Amino acid sequence: MRLNDFILRGSELAVNSVLRIETESLGGNTSSSDRAKNGIKPKTLTVSLVITFKNAEHLSALVQQVESVDTNGKLRVFDIVDETARAMNIRQVQFNEALNVRQIPEKKAWRVNFTLSEYLSIPEKVEQRQKTQAAQQQSANGEPVATASVEDQEGGESLTGFEKVLKFADDALAPDEEESAGAVT
Repeated sequence: MRLNDFILRGSELAVNSVLRIETESLGGNTSSSDRAKNGIKPKTLTVSLVITFKNAEHLSALVQQVESVDTNGKLRVFDIVDETARAMNIRQVQFNEALNVRQIPEKKAWRVNFTLSEYLSIPEKVEQRQKTQAAQQQSANGEPVATASVEDQEGGESLTGFEKVLKFADDALAPDEEESAGAVT
């Protein structure tokens, strides 16, 4: 397994993958098996390998990779080269959860386990694209499309939280003509 320029060294390498599909029962207290899809979560790879005591530097190098962060202090993203990752269509990963190191005294080695989570999964990219497209549809020529003026909304429709804040600020900065006429006299 390769993560950017780092090659994972050890023996008995085993890579398992999980693809979680979040669902919720629509049947309530009935026996219905209908389910609502809540989204496809990023895939994960669970990695297990053995590193001998005499190759302790391999474990130290792995720990450095797990602890590495980018210039913004966020967990580092790795390009991954691995057969299981390729088969699962995983291109980039981040270390996730825990790095577990357990001694195996009879082998004079450590059993090392860790989890890698897919970074910017395909469902995540699709969600981002949909949000961008929705935002673009709500604007025309760079200007927001107004469905009703604030005066129209006061007449019967309720204001959103953001619109209420804007109205409050507008009223505080420029009171209605009736209020300002009464204050002048």
